[in-house]
Amino acid sequence: MYSREIIQKILTSVAALAVPFILMACNLFAQDASRPILSLPIACHPLKNCFIQNYVDLDPTSAVHDYTCGKASYDGHRGTDFRTASIEAMEKGVPVFAAAPGKVKTVRDGMTDSLVVSESDRSLILHQECGNGLLVLHADGWETQYCHLRQGSLRVRPGDFVKRGQLLGLVGLSGNTTFPHVHLTVRYKGQVIDPFTGTVPGDMPCSSSDGSLWHPSVLNAFPYSDGQPFVMGFADHAVGEAELMQKGELPWPSSRDVPALVFYGMVLNLQKGDQLRIVLTGPDGELAHTATKPFNRHKASYLFFAGKKRGNGYWPAGTYQGVFSLLREDRILWSKAKKLVLTD
Repeated sequence: MYSREIIQKILTSVAALAVPFILMACNLFAQDASRPILSLPIACHPLKNCFIQNYVDLDPTSAVHDYTCGKASYDGHRGTDFRTASIEAMEKGVPVFAAAPGKVKTVRDGMTDSLVVSESDRSLILHQECGNGLLVLHADGWETQYCHLRQGSLRVRPGDFVKRGQLLGLVGLSGNTTFPHVHLTVRYKGQVIDPFTGTVPGDMPCSSSDGSLWHPSVLNAFPYSDGQPFVMGFADHAVGEAELMQKGELPWPSSRDVPALVFYGMVLNLQKGDQLRIVLTGPDGELAHTATKPFNRHKASYLFFAGKKRGNGYWPAGTYQGVFSLLREDRILWSKAKKLVLTD
């Protein structure tokens, strides 16, 4: 739990970040009175320190289909999840902005920020899965709901009129959360709408975004991608998911006497049949080369790493390279490389 004094300091330091978003909205948006056009609800650099983890599940059965008929969602998910890079980034303060102008109907604040990892955790938030958040009403029965904001960070009250790009609060971990993010749900006359297509669950347009509610700048910033690289880098030890959740990209090794050299990568929304591969090389050649077996189901996220322990003496001075690849249907879908230089 964070004190109100700390929250106030964070909000004061990040409020200035809202200015370019507001100016962009004023310059780019022509608001339709009957249909909201949505701007980005989070302050971030798309695909660098924020990512879409989950889309609306458009399949009304127990199966899962996002708006491309892919699997980047889970059964019954009714919004879009904008994920931040780490808990540490969240703790520094990630602003949540109004995606469209409107009137605040309801607000909830006061729920603690914590990861939900067990059924016992879920039972404590029964009927409060949204956590701290708010509901904003727009014209003609449209509404947007923001969930999982940080305790004590909300800056609006019921009855307030908010402008596009106005600061609403900060990304948090309240409610039913397994990673720091803001969840945005769009409804029309009480019916959930997928903002990427303008359709309701049950309609599966499979890649058609003609009816999208997002401004084109948001669609361009977040092109659909399953198998999205999330974080990768070098470490001097075996890397765990909890560590990456907390810190994001880890500090790189800086000396030749580190106990191990490891290259790691984490990917979001892998398809059934996908494979991951890592090749780690150094000045004297290959240090490690490993690949997963084809996944037997969709994976919301997956951490993979390869490395080698240091033997006698020091690591050779020079350049080390890690190459992280996603293979799909016997072809390389993408490869990402990073280099590390160790000197005397």
